[in-house]
Amino acid sequence: MPSDLVPLFDFDGTLLDSDAALCAPFLALGVARDDLPPLGLPLAEACERVGITSADYLARYDPTAAQPFPGVAALVGALGAWGLASNKERTSGRRELARLGWNPTVALFSDDFGGAEKALGPLLGRLDLDPAAALYIGDTGHDRACAATAGVRFAVAGWNPRARDDAHSGELVLDHPAQVLDLVAGVG
Repeated sequence: MPSDLVPLFDFDGTLLDSDAALCAPFLALGVARDDLPPLGLPLAEACERVGITSADYLARYDPTAAQPFPGVAALVGALGAWGLASNKERTSGRRELARLGWNPTVALFSDDFGGAEKALGPLLGRLDLDPAAALYIGDTGHDRACAATAGVRFAVAGWNPRARDDAHSGELVLDHPAQVLDLVAGVG
């Protein structure tokens, strides 16, 4: 792997242990657990699938409920340039970044993609970054597909047990956020 890679991250399920926080508003609005939309969808699409409004969802979302996975705060604090591409709604995402004191070089949210699912191309463009100089870390099949479409190497945020369980054979699965530092410095 080339040295001096710039890490790009998904937000929910990768940096934040947010599965329960993301599901809680749906459950509070009467969506049965078996009918919950898949994690990782843009909010508008997820809400449309279950027949609720984004406004109702956001009114019940607790922006303090999702906390960083162990080791993520130290990782983020040790990074130089880094990017974030998330299907989270921009206002909510920016509020969570501010709460955590995190300042990615570039952070793009669902609104930045016209409400569509995230794509790494715009993030690479804003960072003036060649795909070979980036590593995308995520937790879902959509993250995997995003990286493949952009020609960016993908790593599974294996510190999230759900992501580890869904990893494909032969994929790079990271056990701890500190491993990202080794990878971007060309050690791993």
